[in-house]
Amino acid sequence: MNLYAVIVAGGSGKRMGIETPKQFLELSGRPVLMHTIERFKSFSDAIEIITVLPENQLRHWMYLQEKYSFTVPQTIVKGGIHRFFSVKNGLKFVNVPGLVAIHDGVRPFVSIETIKRCFETAEKLGNAIPTVTPADSLRIITDQGSQPINRLNARQIQTPQVFSAELIKNAYMQQ
Repeated sequence: MNLYAVIVAGGSGKRMGIETPKQFLELSGRPVLMHTIERFKSFSDAIEIITVLPENQLRHWMYLQEKYSFTVPQTIVKGGIHRFFSVKNGLKFVNVPGLVAIHDGVRPFVSIETIKRCFETAEKLGNAIPTVTPADSLRIITDQGSQPINRLNARQIQTPQVFSAELIKNAYMQQ
């Protein structure tokens, strides 16, 4: 079965108050995005990487790959105006049948075990999304005021989110 990773890296760095987009910040001497891509290649050398970036960052990404001698094969795709459209653009390069992971380009510390479990579960069930139980107290604000939420009943959604290629491509065609 074909394996894909659509790695979406559309950040601008504005929320962090920096000029450099987060995906291009250096971590251990190289841009974060390079570490993220290598994590998926470490999981499977056969995985096809599809890197989605804003159009105004494509040339800089090419420069950085040359500067750091980064040679991991990938398809580089122009992103959309929102994450939804960036993922949709990346999915155009995914063939059916297969499994596709959608992952944030600034999440280089995902474990190989998590990637593996997500692909294995998606192969069996059609999709898989890793979650974690929140450690913080949670509240919901309603018209009646602030109500506590039992954090054991809540989950924080993580990436990679792995899907049957056919399933996710059909879902994105609905919009």
